[in-house]
Amino acid sequence: MKSSELRGTGSVFRFTLIQTVKSKAYIVSAIFLLVMSLLAAPIMQLVKGDGSKKELTETAIETVHICNGLAFLTDGTEITDMTGKAVFSGVKFEAMPLDLPENVFSLPETEIAEAFNKADKANYEKISKQLEEQGSDCKDVILHAYSNEERGITVEVVRVAGGRVGDAECKELLDKVCENLDAYKIKISGLSDADLKLLAYNYTVEMNYLGEDGQISPEEDTSIGSGQFGVIYAIMFIVAMICIMSGTQVATAVVTDKSSRVVELLLTSVRPMALLFGKILAMLVATIGQYVVLIVAILFSNKMTEVLFGIKQSYLTSLIPKGILSNLTLVNALIALALITLGLLFYATLAGICGAMVSKMDELQEALKYFTFTSIVGMYISIGAIIAMQSSSTSMFVKFSEIFPLSAPMVTPGGRIIGVVPLSYALIAIALLAVLDFLTLRFAAGVYEGLITNMGNRLTVKDVIAMAKNKKNKGGTK
Repeated sequence: MKSSELRGTGSVFRFTLIQTVKSKAYIVSAIFLLVMSLLAAPIMQLVKGDGSKKELTETAIETVHICNGLAFLTDGTEITDMTGKAVFSGVKFEAMPLDLPENVFSLPETEIAEAFNKADKANYEKISKQLEEQGSDCKDVILHAYSNEERGITVEVVRVAGGRVGDAECKELLDKVCENLDAYKIKISGLSDADLKLLAYNYTVEMNYLGEDGQISPEEDTSIGSGQFGVIYAIMFIVAMICIMSGTQVATAVVTDKSSRVVELLLTSVRPMALLFGKILAMLVATIGQYVVLIVAILFSNKMTEVLFGIKQSYLTSLIPKGILSNLTLVNALIALALITLGLLFYATLAGICGAMVSKMDELQEALKYFTFTSIVGMYISIGAIIAMQSSSTSMFVKFSEIFPLSAPMVTPGGRIIGVVPLSYALIAIALLAVLDFLTLRFAAGVYEGLITNMGNRLTVKDVIAMAKNKKNKGGTK
């Protein structure tokens, strides 16, 4: 590809970019993205909240009826003491006595449990009917503790639907009881302070394997977490969308120029290759510009949400794990940018060639099938690789996707930013993409003049390849 073939690229780039930015479709889409980005953070904050628990200062609960079906809590006051919360200081706790046989604890264990469950069920049904009769004026709740089928303990707070007591008050009461229940079980078990220290130990679990030298080495965990998965997937999705949008716009612009015969006027002052390359650069800048505005608007919206709501961390910020971008350095950012740029250039060039194969707008979708198929292959390989990283980021399939030219622009940038893609693989991916772009542009330079001046029927891939061979043969005979 000679430098003279790119002469006039700047003029085509400026003209195409100005026309694209001025178009109604571009303006409407840009405004839509801007509005949605600005509203994203406050809407999420209103819907989800900041995740912080609000302190309960008062309660509408008047009486807590304790239905205790647990054999180790035979005194209702024991559950009452577990609340230990100032907000419940004025609440009346009423323990329902269990109607148990006198010799209940001399019975077999299964019969003891059955006796407690039977008495507890009778109490629960009795107090439930009383609360139901109060209806919407009811300010009482039931604190029910019993053994479940899984040999565990169920603690529930039951209120009348539509009554005076809210869910937040029931949740506060429930949390406080459960918080102290385990401590009470340990207390009545007679464990010493030394025993309690043993129970407080934290266990560290490791998996090891023997190396070639016979020494034990820790097994390396190469899987990625949910936060890392989110970063790689978000970058992959954005790059894929830019590829598809810019590629489609390049092809549309080429067909529009051909069908309106504008291309015939343009070819009098610029070379065909300069025409294609200028359009590619213009569409890439226009599309990337929209996404840059989108990201900046989201960041601004997030910051303003924190200021307006008076919170330190918005719900949107809480979704991003801390330290997830600790590997983001200037070098890694430049590597990611190079990969994305080379990838976008390849896909846009392919779309431009596809668009030049037709002369009518209604034939565009048929011609774009080659571009669509290629981009879908890259996307599916990328998605499969990102999912596979959740098990291992060093598998052969993952490594292949990191250097394969169709998927590398989507997988490797995010992987490099979070530190799971080695520098050597990123550099290999850049080299392969550079070679692919060079070959694609050389091919485009050889066939684009014939494609752009063809105003007849839609050309096939065989026609394009034959055109490239003929130009090569003519060049060799000179």
